[in-house]
Amino acid sequence: MKFTLRISILTLILGFLFADLSEAQFYPHNDTTYTFVSTTNAFGRIQSYDGEDGRYESVTDKMIDRLYQLVGLNSNYVWNPNDDPDINILDTLYYEGPDSLEYFRELIMDNSWRLNPPIDIHVNTLVRMFKDEHFGLARFGVTNVEETPMDFVLSVLFRARIHNVFGNETLEYDPATGRLYIFNANGAIGMTALDRTPTGVSLIDFSDYDSTDPIRDNARDPFRWAEITKTTFDTMVNVGDDGGWAFMNFGQVGELEPGEQAHVWIAFTHGTDLDMVDLRLDAAIAKFEDLDTGVSVGKDDEMPSGIHLHQNYPNPFNPTTTVSFNIPEAAHVNLTVYNVLGQRVATLVDGTRAGGTHSVTFDASRLNSGMYIYRLNVNGAIQSRTMLLVK
Repeated sequence: MKFTLRISILTLILGFLFADLSEAQFYPHNDTTYTFVSTTNAFGRIQSYDGEDGRYESVTDKMIDRLYQLVGLNSNYVWNPNDDPDINILDTLYYEGPDSLEYFRELIMDNSWRLNPPIDIHVNTLVRMFKDEHFGLARFGVTNVEETPMDFVLSVLFRARIHNVFGNETLEYDPATGRLYIFNANGAIGMTALDRTPTGVSLIDFSDYDSTDPIRDNARDPFRWAEITKTTFDTMVNVGDDGGWAFMNFGQVGELEPGEQAHVWIAFTHGTDLDMVDLRLDAAIAKFEDLDTGVSVGKDDEMPSGIHLHQNYPNPFNPTTTVSFNIPEAAHVNLTVYNVLGQRVATLVDGTRAGGTHSVTFDASRLNSGMYIYRLNVNGAIQSRTMLLVK
């Protein structure tokens, strides 16, 4: 399915209706074609609401209080939405599919809000929603914008506020299904990773975390680092009046070249109980498997028959786009971007890759608008395409 990139009429109308809210708010759920409520607020957090027919009615409908990524460099620096971007969102991209069957939005945030950060990074949050579906898909990623290769630790934090009330929930991880739940007698929320295998799960009571305010994550970097680097799997904890924190960890993402992105896809939902949450997560997984997300790796019996460089998506773009390619077997791959003068501006891939379909995100925030050429070289076989950056 191809999508055209544009700011939708719906967005403009809602921007007027909610003029007193942050411009970072995302309200596709107010269109009656949507039956699942999801927002990304000014901090880049995903939240969900459960009103009548799954639509937003009031703040008392809140279910997921926060769902976001943490990106760690070391014990002295862990990127998180409260300390780093705050309201410093570099760009917001809106996409709308044919007949409004799909609506999604990407936030690109940096870390310039924090005083003297040790490195520069860009963090991407993309939320996808669908007509008449009661779930959302999120892609959490980090882009290396330094001039040298970097390796990061990636984790996703999950916190409930069931019907806008913290506390007295059960946090549970099912290692058999890879699903993470938070629930009490009033409702439930759930999430699962779709394209990465967790390396650890940490479930803790609010009082056991380094924070003094249940509304914000005020933990210091060493405490965050300790949680996101755990390689053990907690399976259940009952929490007190202020609720709890659930971390799904994905370990080190591997050495990212300048401009290269690593990410994880997450399915999330809420419901009246765990049975409903499971049914909705099942539907989310089925939807993800049908989508062209650009992140699939072929199985042995589904390997591509040849080398193919796909058109980047979205195109035109600002400032990030995804480039995908197929290779039939393991090979040395070089994927490089040039300007129209033939000068190399970014190396997206340079190393051995397994056979299958691969993708990488190109962050062109430091480049000027214009045409660029991206070239795939697989053991001497070369394919090229053009892309258009519009700022």
